[in-house]
Amino acid sequence: MSVIDVVLVGSSALHRDGLHHSLDSAQFAVVGQGRDFESVLHLLGCGASPRLIVADISRPSEKDVADLRRLRVAAPDCRIVILSNDLNVVDLGHVFRAGADGYLVAELSREAFSLSLQLVVSGQKVLPGTLADLLASDCQSLAASILPKKVRGKLTDRERQVLRCLLNGARNKAIARALEITEGTVKIHVKTLMKKISAANRTQAALWARSQGMGADLDPMQLVAARVDPNDTRGAPQRPGTARVHVVVRGQSAA
Repeated sequence: MSVIDVVLVGSSALHRDGLHHSLDSAQFAVVGQGRDFESVLHLLGCGASPRLIVADISRPSEKDVADLRRLRVAAPDCRIVILSNDLNVVDLGHVFRAGADGYLVAELSREAFSLSLQLVVSGQKVLPGTLADLLASDCQSLAASILPKKVRGKLTDRERQVLRCLLNGARNKAIARALEITEGTVKIHVKTLMKKISAANRTQAALWARSQGMGADLDPMQLVAARVDPNDTRGAPQRPGTARVHVVVRGQSAA
């Protein structure tokens, strides 16, 4: 196998030197270094063409993710690996959506690290082994690992009601009917509560709610059913073709 040209990314020279010493010189050749993805973009503009980029970024910022997307476009054939101090599923999702090919945890041995990089270069997607254990755990453990725990107190009562509805998979229209508010108001509540609990989507928000024990809360969707009297046909929608017609005949009215 030919030697693989690598660019290293790390916030300090100490981090990059540590990465350099972790690489097997018989398999990898460091052809450039940078403190962030923007630095790598500059290297590419100067003619660098690495086959692999290894970035020691434990908590990627929004700028890091945005620059990773730009890097993916600028070097579509280059493989990109993120090295983190620990497994963070939210960060993992962000960097993979931005174009990363691998996400590794720093506790790897030197041999395992080299093998993982070779797999990425060969076209494989590589994830931490601890992720398999996490996926095999119950839903509550998974949600607790993905999202912050101590944020529920920041939610308003209405936001908690909306979140409880999300546990049922309810859509905005159904939630609006249950809480007797407009669909637009529901959208605002969903957007606000997802931001408060750092949820990327409705499924993640529902997972977080269940991990916090909100499944035991009063279900607004059940209250809707309780408010409906099956024997009361007032206001019930008419079947197609059965619209009520008011006819006046010889001074009398008939419906």
